[in-house]
Amino acid sequence: MKKSVITAVILFIADQITKFLIGAFAAYGSSIKIIPFFDFFNITHVRNTGIAFSFFQEKNFLFLIFTAALLLFFCVWLYKNRNAVSKLQRYAFCIVISGGFGNLTDRIFRGAVVDFLDFGINALRWPAFNIADSCICIGVFLIMIDIFKKRQ
Repeated sequence: MKKSVITAVILFIADQITKFLIGAFAAYGSSIKIIPFFDFFNITHVRNTGIAFSFFQEKNFLFLIFTAALLLFFCVWLYKNRNAVSKLQRYAFCIVISGGFGNLTDRIFRGAVVDFLDFGINALRWPAFNIADSCICIGVFLIMIDIFKKRQ
């Protein structure tokens, strides 16, 4: 369990450092093309007071409470079941928890989640996201893989 927690802490720190750097060096709303001749990946400084894909904007306090409660549940559940879950699930849950804490930290100290990874082709853009969002998605994907793997 120790290695999975260390991994989660490292991911949380990476998330917070990148968000700090975006706030320090990129004006809100600005977009920097990483590959100038091909508009596929940009660093775009945006903030999200809602949930995934910017749904339910201006509900930051509600999602702050919801996220904190969900994280508390996951942490307690994982601790109680640490010997019953697979190694992959332990890592996956720790990664999800790390992403949740990254976005919760934003909601508490920045008033909104800082997003900046912007992918797409010209006007067809995926909503901007951050490292914490990636951790949540990757962790959930790994949990699903492990569940399906056990059912076979």
